[in-house]
Amino acid sequence: MKLFEVMKNPRLKVKRAESHINALIRDSSPLSRDLYEIRNGAHRSHVLLANPDCFALTYRPKEPINEHFGAILGDAVNNLREALDYWMNNAVRCVGPARKVHFPFAEERKDLETSRTYPAVEKAFPDAAKFIAKEIEPCRDTNLDLWAVTSLCNDNKHNDFLPTVMVMKIDNINLRSGGMIMENCGAGWQADGPVTVIQSGVPISMDDNFSTSVEIRFPQGAVFENQPVIPTLANMSKVVSQTLDVLEKFIAPYCK
Repeated sequence: MKLFEVMKNPRLKVKRAESHINALIRDSSPLSRDLYEIRNGAHRSHVLLANPDCFALTYRPKEPINEHFGAILGDAVNNLREALDYWMNNAVRCVGPARKVHFPFAEERKDLETSRTYPAVEKAFPDAAKFIAKEIEPCRDTNLDLWAVTSLCNDNKHNDFLPTVMVMKIDNINLRSGGMIMENCGAGWQADGPVTVIQSGVPISMDDNFSTSVEIRFPQGAVFENQPVIPTLANMSKVVSQTLDVLEKFIAPYCK
């Protein structure tokens, strides 16, 4: 294979991951109005009441917001993982027949050579296996941001791998309720369920040019538990891209 053929699909996978990261930014900054609504009207101060007894502004999601962002997050990490697998399989084709192998990873550096996927790489392309082990060290204790690609990709196979999405602030809510005037509303709650933002005994007058900011964080048990998703993913994408730069220099002499 020629060098550009080896690198083409891995680079495209990183670009695809970056497009998913951009989608996370687009849909969260501010939160897409397709995903939620702010209702203004009669309200029950207690769910057991037969009739409304007050007025309220209520935040309501239109669809499962955690799942919306979880799907995009999953696509991003899958593409980063696939970028490395594409490179590995293309590299093998530079020195011999095509074989299905996976880029090797390990929790600890001492276990890399005996990991599940390393022996197949070593058999198909010994020089590449040695280079990855010595120069890349794709292990949790030596290269966390790269190892996280495979960890998060594996986590994404489980239905409960969903990020936490928190509403941080609603901007441009300028409302009047009786003699009270409010400008903007800062608060914090999980975005995946309805929340009463403000409750009043008299009707509420509100402008419609509001916007909501949210923060997306990795779920409990994930490698980057409770860390913000967008900057962390952006850094992971950068690390994978830099790794491909190093791998490109390595593979160049083996290309036809």
